[in-house]
Amino acid sequence: MNNYLARNDTSNQPDSIYYTHRRAVDRVAPMAPAEREISFREMWRVLHKRRLTFGLCTLCTLTLAALITFAFKPKYRSTAVVQVNKESTDALGVDELTGRRSDEAALGFMVTLETHAAALQSDALALQVVRELDLESRPEFRSKQFWSDYFMRFMDDSKMPLEEAPHRRAEVLKAFHKNLRVNTEPGTRLIKVQFYNPDPTVSAQVINTLVNDYIERNFQIRYAATKQASGWLSEQLADLKNQVEMSQQRMVDYEREAGIFGTDESHNIVMTHLEDISKQLTDAESNRILAQAVWQLAQAGSPELVSGLVGNSTTMTSPTTMTMTLTLIQTLRSQEAQLKADYAQASTKYGSAYPRLIQMQNQIKDLDGSIKAQVENLAARAENDYQAALQTENGLHASFEQAKGEANKMNDSAVQYTIMKHEAESSRDLYDGLLKKFQEAGVIASLRSTNILLWDPATPTDRPARPIVPLNLAIGLFGGLLLGGAGAFFRENLDQTIDTVDQLESAALGSSLAVVPKWMAIKPSRLKPAKGLNPASKGILMLSQPQSHAAEAYRTLRACILEMDPTTMPKVILVTSATREEGKTTTSLNCAVALAQQGPRVLLVEADLRRPALKTRLNLSATHGLSSMLGGAPPTGLPVSIPSVPNLSVIPAGPESPSPAEMIGSPSMTQLVEKWRAEYDFVVVDTPPVLSASETVVLSAHCDAVIVVVRSGVTTKHSIARLRNLFLRTRAAITGVVMNAIDPRSPENRAYYRRDLAA
Repeated sequence: MNNYLARNDTSNQPDSIYYTHRRAVDRVAPMAPAEREISFREMWRVLHKRRLTFGLCTLCTLTLAALITFAFKPKYRSTAVVQVNKESTDALGVDELTGRRSDEAALGFMVTLETHAAALQSDALALQVVRELDLESRPEFRSKQFWSDYFMRFMDDSKMPLEEAPHRRAEVLKAFHKNLRVNTEPGTRLIKVQFYNPDPTVSAQVINTLVNDYIERNFQIRYAATKQASGWLSEQLADLKNQVEMSQQRMVDYEREAGIFGTDESHNIVMTHLEDISKQLTDAESNRILAQAVWQLAQAGSPELVSGLVGNSTTMTSPTTMTMTLTLIQTLRSQEAQLKADYAQASTKYGSAYPRLIQMQNQIKDLDGSIKAQVENLAARAENDYQAALQTENGLHASFEQAKGEANKMNDSAVQYTIMKHEAESSRDLYDGLLKKFQEAGVIASLRSTNILLWDPATPTDRPARPIVPLNLAIGLFGGLLLGGAGAFFRENLDQTIDTVDQLESAALGSSLAVVPKWMAIKPSRLKPAKGLNPASKGILMLSQPQSHAAEAYRTLRACILEMDPTTMPKVILVTSATREEGKTTTSLNCAVALAQQGPRVLLVEADLRRPALKTRLNLSATHGLSSMLGGAPPTGLPVSIPSVPNLSVIPAGPESPSPAEMIGSPSMTQLVEKWRAEYDFVVVDTPPVLSASETVVLSAHCDAVIVVVRSGVTTKHSIARLRNLFLRTRAAITGVVMNAIDPRSPENRAYYRRDLAA
């Protein structure tokens, strides 16, 4: 064995074989199971793997959407545009009188717009349109559902009015609202009203009738509210009128009782009399003060000063007489001054004894006497005037005090009078204002005024609005893609089979020694089989298709076996699988051929006595086999040689045995294994599936290595787990796994085979 290994250094092999050889060796070490990441590549892998499910779901959903789209009866859409203007203050002006803001100012116009949009969809308005256009007689407004017909058997309301027939009313309203669309236009005062119907004319009639009925109903509601307010105001006005009359009468009675005669509480007889007395008292005080000043000056003998006061006075009792007296005094004083001047001149000229001087001296004495008499007379008159002015002042002062008392009493009454007057005026103003509004309400109620206008009436359209074929097909396609993706991932989640090497290694069964692609995936026209093969070699892939990827995979398996430590290199290799039809026989045969092509002596033993296949596959003529050898028969013609592979010998299963488990577990089998171990470099044992036959587990105790064959898309994780547990109980080590029948066109493996698939 050691000489063989020394002769057959793998460094002399071709590059392709050496590359696959090293890749397999690197994968001998078991890898820890890792969680699969959710990535676009993984999603693409699942969708590609489940492309049939994905495609069928997408196609079925798209077909269903197309069938539903073309099965629906076309519907025409008519559209009307309604303009809602800003509402003014209420007709009676109550908001203006009370200082309250309107609803639009308080809540915003959008609330009003949404309110009108909701009112257009009311049941009462819909029933009115149904009655006016007799829509109940049209087939699209009659329910065709099973439950509707079922309930109609127990509720025969066909002869009843629509308002009293709950079932019919519900069905008609349901059909009406189902086809009605009311939407507000953002940023505008417009409401768009749409209706769908198979008949474009009916669709337009429904919309126009609906809008006109709503405008009329809105006007009727406003008119009724105005009339109701007018009626209430007429009753209030009658009560308010009586209240005004009563307040006016109370004010007049109190005015008469309090003696308030005049234009108002501040302009009456008492106040006028008080003002007059006050003015007279002021004049009297001025007159008394002036008379007192004249009297005092007259007593002091200063008639010149008195003349100045008398000349400026307008309140003296006898100003003319006093003026005449003052004039006389001034004349006398002038005469006296002239005489004194003449006397002084004559005295100087004639002397004191002159008679004329004596006469002039006597005249001067007479004038002095007259002046004194007039001054005394003036003082007497001034005193009389002073006494008269003082008496007048005292009298007026007493009258003023009396009038002031009466005025104070009148002021106390004027407070209550003012209150009563203001109450009467307020009641009269309120009555006048409400009477004016009441008269205006009568005029407004008779006017057809509304803030809702039909801006753009509906007209019949020339093409249907539903169904929207491109949109429905796009939705069907999108839904199909979603459903197909969900179905693909659902099937992938339910699928417990192993498809990739990563899934295999995550099952913790062991490392992957080789990955064998599907043979049928390789076109036969691109293969170059060796010439001159005998019929026994056509069933061997290593000989019939030596350049294929499958043959390269078996060479990788051979490299993994040969690269093991020479001290622990396995000689007896057991090849098995979890269940049938996983390719263990093919793997055993091609592995033995690959080993034999390197030079060692290889024996292939078919230990599957239940369903043998080597005899048929290799077209062997031998009549004996392993069962014959275990039964004690002489091994005539065994082992069988394969001419195309000189170093390979084969022992088929032989005749059918009634108890294959007992024969495999007998001491004879142990002796045969030891004999083969001594005679051959490698012994490859093909055994039955582990989960269907017990002899494989028994035989694994006599083998150096166990290779499990797993078929992609067939072997399940559950079966792998059971197989692993069985080998763990027998303490048989699983050397590695061969992944069989990998799809080279799958996303995981396409990168490895892309060049050859494109060739």
